[in-house]
Amino acid sequence: MKKTLVAVAALAAATGAMAEVTISGFIDQAWNTTRTTTAASQTTTIKSLGHNAIGQDALRFSASEDLGDGMKITAGVNTIFNSTTAAGAVALDAGSGLTLSSGFGSIYLGQGYGAIWNTGATADPTGYGAGVGMVHKVGDGGGYGNAAAYTFPQIIAGLSATIGHSPGEVATGYGDATDLALAYKSGGLTLATGYAKGTSTGAATGFTTIPGFGSTAATTEAITAGARSTAQAFTVTYDFGMAKVYGGYNDLRTGGDIDQKANSTIYGISAPFGNITVALAFSDAKYTAAAATTTSTSAMRLVAKYNLSKRTYAYIQYGTQSLKLSTGATGGSASGNGIGLTHSF
Repeated sequence: MKKTLVAVAALAAATGAMAEVTISGFIDQAWNTTRTTTAASQTTTIKSLGHNAIGQDALRFSASEDLGDGMKITAGVNTIFNSTTAAGAVALDAGSGLTLSSGFGSIYLGQGYGAIWNTGATADPTGYGAGVGMVHKVGDGGGYGNAAAYTFPQIIAGLSATIGHSPGEVATGYGDATDLALAYKSGGLTLATGYAKGTSTGAATGFTTIPGFGSTAATTEAITAGARSTAQAFTVTYDFGMAKVYGGYNDLRTGGDIDQKANSTIYGISAPFGNITVALAFSDAKYTAAAATTTSTSAMRLVAKYNLSKRTYAYIQYGTQSLKLSTGATGGSASGNGIGLTHSF
């Protein structure tokens, strides 16, 4: 349930106008255990309490104004944090910005998630969390700032289209990027695709050659400065009512070298059983380095949620991931489980 309060901003105080601010948020806390086994059969077990097994702790403020003639402006500030520890820094996240909407569509200025992230997230029945067992994130790019996006008015029923551009924020990160997202929904069927193209400076960026697993960090190699990188994503889901099936594919080519590429796939299902919803996903990814060596990884994630109310649920999760090197040797494995509680407001 969203809570609403009436606040008077500095400008509003001078004009006598009042702004209605809506506050909403999400808290996810879980007790997690992660077990990592390296290629040398060394095993590490880490226990932790924290968020992001299902979603990130978030707090959002938003306000809107009717400008007349069918126009409306909405301002939002979205923060993410870790409520478990005092060291968890608060940071602005996607959704922080301004949206101007009308019959011509809508224009968004601020922070957001790219077309690849948004498309790939819809293919994961378990919630696109960060726990062990999900590797279908090739080329998703995560969040971005310093960006503008335009959503076209709906001309064909069920079809939506958004184009976005970010000129890049710092000289040592990713440079300009442009993406396009299309989605079509008809009955229980949803089709989505995303495309992104950007420039890398080659300074603070790197191409993943061996993905991370469990508590083991990923290995990367340099990307050619000024090289163009492209990513594509495709998703199909169908809701039968008694169950919903998911499928997706991501592709990434980067670094100016045709051999620096990666792809990932996912398929899964979710089904409700009274107050319980069970979701199962299988995913895999393959990475090809500039020297044409390849690394592949496969994963499984299972999540069961019990609805305590419309805004609160308890859950358990379990995931596994295994790694295979280009030589055919096993590169290590990981498993993780957690039990948690979430609340949205």
